[in-house]
Amino acid sequence: MAATQPLRGRAALLLRAPDRAASTVDELAARGARTVLCPLIDFELPADTSALDAGLRRLLDGGYDWMVLTSITTIRALKQRCEALGLEFSIPGGTSLAAVGEASARVARTEGLSVDFVPEDKSAAGLVAELPLEGGERAFLPQADIAADTLEAGLSGRGVRADVVMAYRTVDAPADPGRRLTATLAVGTGTRPADAETWGPERLAHGLEQIDAVLFTSPSIVRRFADVAGTGYGGLAVAIGESTRAELEELGFARIATSGEPTPAAMADVWEADLVGAPDHRIHGSGTDETVREPEEKR
Repeated sequence: MAATQPLRGRAALLLRAPDRAASTVDELAARGARTVLCPLIDFELPADTSALDAGLRRLLDGGYDWMVLTSITTIRALKQRCEALGLEFSIPGGTSLAAVGEASARVARTEGLSVDFVPEDKSAAGLVAELPLEGGERAFLPQADIAADTLEAGLSGRGVRADVVMAYRTVDAPADPGRRLTATLAVGTGTRPADAETWGPERLAHGLEQIDAVLFTSPSIVRRFADVAGTGYGGLAVAIGESTRAELEELGFARIATSGEPTPAAMADVWEADLVGAPDHRIHGSGTDETVREPEEKR
């Protein structure tokens, strides 16, 4: 069986904290590879949550026609803030829930939320184009601090009053302990810590020769890695999606393969494909995921 496992004996670097890496570590271990963790970015609630709190209360009071989810991290932020306010995170009967991608939709459903819409083109632009709107509707749009204005501008252009609020901030690891996102979800993230070797950022300067592939799960992680370790890494850079690939290309990384889906299985598939010389690196995979695509980020 070992002969059929291209990843056996190889090492991947995943730039995440242990509590957000278990699914990927397990997936790679099942294929014979080990994972080294090096958390470079983290997520925390905004210092001032008044706008987020007001949006959540309006949502729970039925004040929106739509809520739009852009990531699993958004769900964690909303759930954590509701817990702090003594509120139950739910969607009222008169509000429809749209998710940009299948991963966030799957986690939302597991959290007991009914997802009404996921676009065929699983991107912010796809959701703007495909969302069934009547005009004059009001939408709650909680996002990361670095999210692009694609959704806000697109929905406004279609006659929707979009209340955009910062749900969480993307920061260099570690986050402020008092604001760090720690809410646990039923699947995908925050469920248990991964059992894997963990490096500090200082190890990247002299430890990358031990690494066969680096898994990049957002453009912001690419930029942070480049700040800490430079762009001279000669091994395979596995991008979770096209926006992450574009950032790697812009910064001059030499070898890039792109996953067709934002899942651990898809990233492992694309790494295997590179090793066996498959010509098309955009390979679709399946499986649960804590390495969900981040929202579209400001460039």
